[in-house]
Amino acid sequence: MEFVDKPEEADVILVGIPMDQGTEKRGCVNAPSTVRSYFDNFFFSETCGVRRVLDRGDIVEENTFEKTEDKIYSKMCDLFNLKRPVVTIGGNHSITFPIIKSLSRFYNKIGVIHIDAHPDAQIDYYPNGDIIPNIISIPEVKKVISIGLRNWSKYEASFLEEHKVPYITMNSLIEAGIDHCIEKIKMALHGCDCIYISFDIDSIDPAFAPGTGWIEPGGLTSRQAIELVQKLAKLENVKGFDLVEINVKKDSKDITSILGAKLIYEFSNALVIR
Repeated sequence: MEFVDKPEEADVILVGIPMDQGTEKRGCVNAPSTVRSYFDNFFFSETCGVRRVLDRGDIVEENTFEKTEDKIYSKMCDLFNLKRPVVTIGGNHSITFPIIKSLSRFYNKIGVIHIDAHPDAQIDYYPNGDIIPNIISIPEVKKVISIGLRNWSKYEASFLEEHKVPYITMNSLIEAGIDHCIEKIKMALHGCDCIYISFDIDSIDPAFAPGTGWIEPGGLTSRQAIELVQKLAKLENVKGFDLVEINVKKDSKDITSILGAKLIYEFSNALVIR
């Protein structure tokens, strides 16, 4: 990545949202600064792409969850108005709803790729429910697909079935392979004029990403995660990407933050700019 100073020079916009609100666990607030500190570890992307990146700093929390959501929505509207893909470093997963809500001001057929160990479909989760019920309530969100699921409640399984949310379990992903997964994503999101990707770090096995509040064994390897983001970046109409739930307090050696920096670096440089 090459960092630039002006929007007109940029291929990609980068922003941090150091947010802990929206969950009872704390530690994600430090992720954006820690992840940024490791970008210099990488000299070339594996795809040989070089994207010019404008870093617009952080959108910081307000004193209430509701005010923070409103602020994220407003600031992200400004960033998407620059007509560049926006890559966001979270923060916890609560940031994704106001980001996608802001995208709905610009696009009528939004498709969401949700990469996570969990369906995130519990409506009673603190404080306003998991993100998927909120996201599918946005009229402009036409299609959602979840990738890498490996732990969910009976309620969440019923929710996905009732609302016809397609998903690829971690077991299916391993059996079929990432290329097959990409083809299923293309079919599921066919016709969308905007694709948004939300990547929860707990989709990766804790052996490779221990720094998260939600430890789930049996996830992606770091190599699989890198391959996945490289290939997702080449989909048509990708307008945004977030990496969430890195909890710096859970990882004294910053293994997870270094991997997070690598994922953002590879995704950004593999993006096909149209």
